[in-house]
Amino acid sequence: MKNKQFWVAAILSSLTMAIMMSGLISGYKMGFGIDWPPVWAQSFLIAWPCALFLNLTVLPQIRTFSAWLCRPKVQSIVKENG
Repeated sequence: MKNKQFWVAAILSSLTMAIMMSGLISGYKMGFGIDWPPVWAQSFLIAWPCALFLNLTVLPQIRTFSAWLCRPKVQSIVKENG
């Protein structure tokens, strides 16, 4: 992945997740009433920097680990000398 694409993907994916999760969790906890939008906005302002930081630091490690978990298994054939 090219450097520019990496940054754009990290920003957009963290933005999307922070918007969705902060909105859903705050709405679930307090109800989707008239008081919800400002609480959601405040939650989003906390969630997005955290999500971006995790996207830039932890997500590459998770990708490496998942690639390791999903790697093809090599079957060793043992011939018996008889």
